[in-house]
Amino acid sequence: MTSRASATSPDVLAGWRAPERPADPGPMADPERRRTMVDAFVAEFVASATWRATLAVLEAAFPGLGMAATLSRRTDELWRTIDTLDQAGPARLGVPVWLDGGGMALDLSARLRPRTPLRGTGAPSLPGVAGPAARGGEGTSREPRPRASWPYAGAFVIDTLDPLRYHRAVGGPLAPRDQPAKGSPGTGMGSGTGTVPVPPPGEEDDSGVVIVVDLTSAGPRVLDSAALWRYAGRVVTAALYDPVLPETRARARRALRALRRVVLIDPGLGLGLCLRIDVARTPRCLLAFRVDREDPRTPRFVRP
Repeated sequence: MTSRASATSPDVLAGWRAPERPADPGPMADPERRRTMVDAFVAEFVASATWRATLAVLEAAFPGLGMAATLSRRTDELWRTIDTLDQAGPARLGVPVWLDGGGMALDLSARLRPRTPLRGTGAPSLPGVAGPAARGGEGTSREPRPRASWPYAGAFVIDTLDPLRYHRAVGGPLAPRDQPAKGSPGTGMGSGTGTVPVPPPGEEDDSGVVIVVDLTSAGPRVLDSAALWRYAGRVVTAALYDPVLPETRARARRALRALRRVVLIDPGLGLGLCLRIDVARTPRCLLAFRVDREDPRTPRFVRP
Protein backbone atom coordinates (compact mmCIF):
# COMPACT_ATOMS: atom_id res chain seq x y z
CA MET A 1 0.00 0.00 0.00
CA THR A 2 1.37 3.45 -0.93
CA SER A 3 1.62 5.80 2.01
CA ARG A 4 0.35 9.33 1.84
CA ALA A 5 2.94 12.07 1.17
CA SER A 6 4.19 13.74 4.31
CA ALA A 7 3.17 17.35 4.85
CA THR A 8 6.86 18.17 4.94
CA SER A 9 7.84 16.33 1.77
CA PRO A 10 10.05 18.26 -0.67
CA ASP A 11 7.33 18.54 -3.32
CA VAL A 12 5.10 20.33 -0.81
CA LEU A 13 7.84 22.67 0.47
CA ALA A 14 8.90 23.55 -3.07
CA GLY A 15 5.74 25.52 -3.64
CA TRP A 16 5.52 27.10 -0.21
CA ARG A 17 6.66 30.62 0.58
CA ALA A 18 6.64 32.33 3.93
CA PRO A 19 4.06 35.13 3.95
CA GLU A 20 5.71 38.49 3.43
CA ARG A 21 5.11 41.09 6.07
CA PRO A 22 3.85 44.30 4.52
CA ALA A 23 6.55 46.95 4.48
CA ASP A 24 6.09 49.78 6.91
CA PRO A 25 5.03 52.72 4.72
CA GLY A 26 6.62 55.06 7.25
CA PRO A 27 5.19 57.83 9.41
CA MET A 28 4.44 60.15 6.49
CA ALA A 29 1.78 57.76 5.16
CA ASP A 30 -0.13 57.76 8.44
CA PRO A 31 -1.77 61.13 9.21
CA GLU A 32 -1.69 60.54 12.98
CA ARG A 33 1.96 59.47 13.09
CA ARG A 34 2.85 62.32 10.76
CA ARG A 35 1.12 64.87 12.94
CA THR A 36 2.80 63.53 16.08
CA MET A 37 6.26 63.62 14.46
CA VAL A 38 5.84 67.16 13.12
CA ASP A 39 4.47 68.45 16.44
CA ALA A 40 7.48 66.99 18.28
CA PHE A 41 9.90 68.47 15.75
CA VAL A 42 8.40 71.95 15.89
CA ALA A 43 8.41 71.90 19.70
CA GLU A 44 12.09 70.93 19.91
CA PHE A 45 13.08 73.21 17.04
CA VAL A 46 11.70 76.43 18.52
CA ALA A 47 13.36 75.60 21.86
CA SER A 48 16.77 75.00 20.29
CA ALA A 49 19.82 77.08 19.50
CA THR A 50 19.16 76.33 15.83
CA TRP A 51 15.94 78.37 16.02
CA ARG A 52 17.80 81.33 17.53
CA ALA A 53 20.41 81.10 14.78
CA THR A 54 17.62 80.94 12.19
CA LEU A 55 16.09 84.15 13.56
CA ALA A 56 19.46 85.91 13.39
CA VAL A 57 19.93 84.87 9.76
CA LEU A 58 16.38 85.88 8.78
CA GLU A 59 16.83 89.29 10.38
CA ALA A 60 19.95 89.91 8.26
CA ALA A 61 18.66 88.30 5.08
CA PHE A 62 15.36 90.23 5.11
CA PRO A 63 16.15 93.56 6.78
CA GLY A 64 13.39 95.94 7.76
CA LEU A 65 10.75 93.29 8.38
CA GLY A 66 11.49 92.84 12.07
CA MET A 67 11.26 89.09 11.67
CA ALA A 68 13.36 88.15 14.69
CA ALA A 69 11.21 90.20 17.06
CA THR A 70 7.96 89.01 15.46
CA LEU A 71 8.85 85.34 15.52
CA SER A 72 10.23 85.55 19.04
CA ARG A 73 6.86 86.83 20.22
CA ARG A 74 4.98 84.22 18.21
CA THR A 75 7.08 81.20 19.19
CA ASP A 76 4.59 79.82 21.71
CA GLU A 77 1.75 80.00 19.21
CA LEU A 78 3.78 79.19 16.09
CA TRP A 79 1.99 75.97 15.21
CA ARG A 80 -1.36 77.72 15.22
CA THR A 81 -0.12 79.76 12.25
CA ILE A 82 1.29 76.78 10.33
CA ASP A 83 -0.73 75.53 7.37
CA THR A 84 -0.71 71.88 6.38
CA LEU A 85 0.53 70.93 2.95
CA ASP A 86 -2.88 69.80 1.73
CA GLN A 87 -4.42 73.15 2.69
CA ALA A 88 -2.24 75.71 0.95
CA GLY A 89 1.21 74.25 0.35
CA PRO A 90 2.11 75.21 -3.24
CA ALA A 91 0.34 78.56 -3.04
CA ARG A 92 1.99 79.36 0.28
CA LEU A 93 5.53 78.39 -0.74
CA GLY A 94 5.48 79.66 -4.32
CA VAL A 95 6.84 76.41 -5.82
CA PRO A 96 5.30 72.99 -6.53
CA VAL A 97 5.51 70.91 -3.36
CA TRP A 98 4.10 67.54 -2.37
CA LEU A 99 4.20 64.87 0.32
CA ASP A 100 6.52 61.88 0.00
CA GLY A 101 8.07 59.34 2.32
CA GLY A 102 10.62 61.89 3.53
CA GLY A 103 8.18 64.68 4.33
CA MET A 104 7.99 67.45 1.74
CA ALA A 105 9.60 67.52 -1.70
CA LEU A 106 9.62 70.47 -4.08
CA ASP A 107 10.29 71.19 -7.74
CA LEU A 108 12.45 74.21 -8.62
CA SER A 109 12.30 73.72 -12.39
CA ALA A 110 10.68 77.10 -12.98
CA ARG A 111 13.33 78.84 -10.86
CA LEU A 112 16.45 77.33 -12.42
CA ARG A 113 18.75 79.64 -14.31
CA PRO A 114 21.94 79.13 -16.30
CA ARG A 115 25.05 78.93 -14.18
CA THR A 116 28.03 81.13 -14.92
CA PRO A 117 31.30 79.19 -15.05
CA LEU A 118 33.73 80.44 -12.43
CA ARG A 119 37.50 80.43 -12.51
CA GLY A 120 38.61 77.57 -10.29
CA THR A 121 41.51 77.35 -7.89
CA GLY A 122 42.70 73.85 -8.74
CA ALA A 123 41.08 72.43 -5.62
CA PRO A 124 38.85 69.37 -5.98
CA SER A 125 35.21 70.14 -6.67
CA LEU A 126 32.24 68.65 -4.85
CA PRO A 127 29.64 67.12 -7.20
CA GLY A 128 26.25 68.77 -7.07
CA VAL A 129 27.49 71.90 -5.32
CA ALA A 130 27.86 75.10 -7.27
CA GLY A 131 29.58 78.30 -6.23
CA PRO A 132 31.97 78.53 -3.30
CA ALA A 133 30.73 75.38 -1.59
CA ALA A 134 31.80 73.37 -4.62
CA ARG A 135 35.49 73.79 -4.04
CA GLY A 136 37.81 72.56 -1.35
CA GLY A 137 40.07 75.62 -1.65
CA GLU A 138 39.47 79.23 -0.73
CA GLY A 139 37.20 79.86 -3.71
CA THR A 140 37.53 82.58 -6.31
CA SER A 141 38.04 86.29 -5.98
CA ARG A 142 34.33 86.77 -6.60
CA GLU A 143 33.01 84.04 -4.31
CA PRO A 144 34.83 83.25 -1.04
CA ARG A 145 34.82 79.84 0.52
CA PRO A 146 31.81 79.23 2.80
CA ARG A 147 32.82 79.71 6.42
CA ALA A 148 31.24 78.61 9.65
CA SER A 149 30.38 80.68 12.70
CA TRP A 150 29.10 79.46 16.06
CA PRO A 151 26.72 82.11 17.41
CA TYR A 152 25.28 79.75 20.03
CA ALA A 153 26.36 76.55 21.73
CA GLY A 154 24.73 73.72 19.83
CA ALA A 155 24.25 75.54 16.51
CA PHE A 156 26.40 76.95 13.76
CA VAL A 157 25.81 78.99 10.62
CA ILE A 158 27.33 78.52 7.16
CA ASP A 159 26.81 81.22 4.56
CA THR A 160 27.63 80.06 1.04
CA LEU A 161 26.61 83.39 -0.52
CA ASP A 162 28.25 86.18 1.47
CA PRO A 163 29.90 85.16 4.76
CA LEU A 164 29.75 88.66 6.23
CA ARG A 165 26.28 89.65 5.05
CA TYR A 166 23.65 87.22 6.25
CA HIS A 167 25.25 86.33 9.53
CA ARG A 168 27.96 88.49 11.08
CA ALA A 169 29.21 86.73 14.18
CA VAL A 170 31.33 88.60 16.71
CA GLY A 171 34.89 88.21 15.50
CA GLY A 172 33.75 87.06 12.06
CA PRO A 173 33.23 83.58 10.60
CA LEU A 174 36.14 81.17 10.63
CA ALA A 175 37.75 79.04 7.95
CA PRO A 176 38.91 75.55 8.99
CA ARG A 177 42.52 76.68 9.39
CA ASP A 178 41.41 79.52 11.70
CA GLN A 179 39.63 77.18 14.12
CA PRO A 180 41.49 76.13 17.25
CA ALA A 181 42.59 72.54 17.33
CA LYS A 182 41.01 70.28 19.93
CA GLY A 183 42.71 70.87 23.24
CA SER A 184 44.31 74.15 22.21
CA PRO A 185 43.55 77.48 23.89
CA GLY A 186 40.16 78.72 22.80
CA THR A 187 38.96 82.10 21.66
CA GLY A 188 36.02 82.32 23.98
CA MET A 189 34.75 84.88 26.40
CA GLY A 190 37.30 85.58 29.10
CA SER A 191 40.30 84.80 26.91
CA GLY A 192 40.88 88.47 26.22
CA THR A 193 39.86 88.30 22.57
CA GLY A 194 36.22 89.30 22.97
CA THR A 195 35.16 86.77 20.32
CA VAL A 196 32.35 84.25 20.39
CA PRO A 197 33.37 80.85 21.83
CA VAL A 198 34.11 78.33 19.10
CA PRO A 199 33.36 74.82 20.42
CA PRO A 200 34.73 71.90 18.42
CA PRO A 201 31.86 71.06 16.05
CA GLY A 202 30.22 67.78 16.79
CA GLU A 203 31.03 67.65 20.48
CA GLU A 204 27.36 68.38 21.23
CA ASP A 205 25.08 65.34 21.30
CA ASP A 206 22.35 67.34 19.61
CA SER A 207 23.19 70.20 17.27
CA GLY A 208 21.93 72.06 14.25
CA VAL A 209 23.14 74.12 11.34
CA VAL A 210 21.61 77.03 9.42
CA ILE A 211 22.89 77.24 5.85
CA VAL A 212 22.37 80.29 3.63
CA VAL A 213 22.22 78.95 0.09
CA ASP A 214 21.07 79.34 -3.47
CA LEU A 215 18.84 76.25 -3.67
CA THR A 216 18.92 76.28 -7.47
CA SER A 217 22.60 75.34 -7.15
CA ALA A 218 21.85 72.23 -5.10
CA GLY A 219 21.91 70.03 -8.21
CA PRO A 220 18.62 68.27 -9.02
CA ARG A 221 15.54 70.21 -9.99
CA VAL A 222 13.44 68.11 -7.60
CA LEU A 223 14.63 68.48 -4.03
CA ASP A 224 13.43 65.85 -1.60
CA SER A 225 14.76 65.26 1.90
CA ALA A 226 17.53 62.93 0.76
CA ALA A 227 18.80 65.40 -1.85
CA LEU A 228 18.70 68.27 0.64
CA TRP A 229 20.57 66.23 3.25
CA ARG A 230 23.27 65.23 0.73
CA TYR A 231 23.67 68.85 -0.31
CA ALA A 232 23.85 70.06 3.28
CA GLY A 233 26.47 67.42 4.02
CA ARG A 234 28.63 68.63 1.14
CA VAL A 235 28.32 72.24 2.26
CA VAL A 236 29.22 71.40 5.86
CA THR A 237 32.22 69.37 4.65
CA ALA A 238 33.38 72.17 2.36
CA ALA A 239 33.19 74.66 5.22
CA LEU A 240 34.80 72.57 7.96
CA TYR A 241 37.30 70.37 6.13
CA ASP A 242 40.56 71.73 4.79
CA PRO A 243 42.65 69.15 2.87
CA VAL A 244 45.80 70.91 4.06
CA LEU A 245 44.85 70.17 7.68
CA PRO A 246 44.13 66.43 8.14
CA GLU A 247 42.73 66.99 11.65
CA THR A 248 39.79 68.92 10.18
CA ARG A 249 38.47 65.72 8.56
CA ALA A 250 37.55 64.24 11.96
CA ARG A 251 36.10 67.59 13.03
CA ALA A 252 33.81 67.67 9.98
CA ARG A 253 32.71 64.08 10.59
CA ARG A 254 31.85 64.80 14.22
CA ALA A 255 29.83 67.83 13.17
CA LEU A 256 27.85 65.81 10.63
CA ARG A 257 27.17 62.97 13.08
CA ALA A 258 25.86 65.40 15.69
CA LEU A 259 23.42 67.18 13.38
CA ARG A 260 19.75 66.73 14.26
CA ARG A 261 18.34 69.88 12.63
CA VAL A 262 19.27 71.45 9.29
CA VAL A 263 17.77 74.72 8.07
CA LEU A 264 18.42 75.89 4.51
CA ILE A 265 17.49 79.50 3.72
CA ASP A 266 17.48 80.89 0.18
CA PRO A 267 17.17 84.71 0.35
CA GLY A 268 16.65 84.95 -3.43
CA LEU A 269 13.66 82.62 -3.44
CA GLY A 270 12.52 83.76 0.00
CA LEU A 271 12.32 80.09 0.90
CA GLY A 272 13.35 78.13 3.99
CA LEU A 273 13.40 74.37 4.48
CA CYS A 274 13.83 72.62 7.84
CA LEU A 275 15.05 69.03 8.10
CA ARG A 276 14.90 66.68 11.05
CA ILE A 277 17.69 64.08 11.15
CA ASP A 278 16.83 61.15 13.39
CA VAL A 279 19.25 58.82 15.20
CA ALA A 280 19.21 56.47 12.20
CA ARG A 281 20.43 59.39 10.04
CA THR A 282 17.12 59.52 8.15
CA PRO A 283 16.31 63.05 6.96
CA ARG A 284 12.78 64.38 6.78
CA CYS A 285 11.65 67.82 5.66
CA LEU A 286 9.00 68.60 8.27
CA LEU A 287 8.71 72.38 8.04
CA ALA A 288 9.05 74.98 5.31
CA PHE A 289 8.43 78.70 5.09
CA ARG A 290 8.35 81.48 2.57
CA VAL A 291 9.21 85.12 3.12
CA ASP A 292 7.23 87.62 1.02
CA ARG A 293 8.54 91.14 1.52
CA GLU A 294 5.13 92.52 0.52
CA ASP A 295 3.15 90.41 3.00
CA PRO A 296 3.00 91.74 6.56
CA ARG A 297 2.18 88.21 7.80
CA THR A 298 5.49 86.86 6.54
CA PRO A 299 6.92 84.30 6.97
CA ARG A 300 4.23 81.77 6.21
CA PHE A 301 4.92 78.25 7.48
CA VAL A 302 3.85 74.93 5.95
CA ARG A 303 4.06 71.42 7.38
CA PRO A 304 3.37 68.01 5.79
